[in-house]
Amino acid sequence: MHKDSKQPKPIQEGLRLMNQCPVCKGDYRADQKNVLEEKNEAHLVHITCPHCSNSIVAVIVTTPVGLSSVGMLTDLAAGDVSRLSHRGSISEDELLACHLLLKERNLSEILSEIK
Repeated sequence: MHKDSKQPKPIQEGLRLMNQCPVCKGDYRADQKNVLEEKNEAHLVHITCPHCSNSIVAVIVTTPVGLSSVGMLTDLAAGDVSRLSHRGSISEDELLACHLLLKERNLSEILSEIK
């Protein structure tokens, strides 16, 4: 028995269900939903609300029993999510160096040097 080619893919159904911004409750537009990465049955998705400009990044997973998703609000653009998703995790030494820097200096001083 062949699958009906007109039947929507599970990810399309998952994107259809993600139709409202959790911040302003405005409706998402289809062109605001970006599938950034696919791996097996998991999809990394970025959506920006056309009304309030808040964004979410979510993982939608298709299982034999249905769809599952987990998402979070982000200030990252879709390109940033793609770029950062391929970076390795930070090391313990990097975390410790960051902690010591923040302990030693004021965060506003650090940020002013970066600008």
